[in-house]
Amino acid sequence: MENDNKAVLRYRDGRTERVELAPIDADRKVFSVKRDPGGDSEVPFSELKAVFFPRNAPEVAGEEPAGSQISVEFTDGEVIRGVAHYNPVLPGFFLFPLDRSKNERIYVVSSAISSIEVERL
Repeated sequence: MENDNKAVLRYRDGRTERVELAPIDADRKVFSVKRDPGGDSEVPFSELKAVFFPRNAPEVAGEEPAGSQISVEFTDGEVIRGVAHYNPVLPGFFLFPLDRSKNERIYVVSSAISSIEVERL
């Protein structure tokens, strides 16, 4: 697996799975994944809560993510704070967590959210 495409799928039923992702197809609302072993398959957004993209290298000072600082509460009660451009019409969005020591970014599936609070514009 290539490091740039490695991700951790977090399912709504609590499962997690490490995979390699193809580019996200938000229009079709599926993630195309490569599993070792098991081959390629598609995972519908409706089964997922979020996709975590682990940090592959030590943090380097650079440009900060743009957007509003928000707090996302998922239907299972987990809360993640970060920076994002949230649009409720879209099927998902990228959230850059405030603590990026483990994950560079997270693709949040909008239908897995119970509430969003804007903390700072």
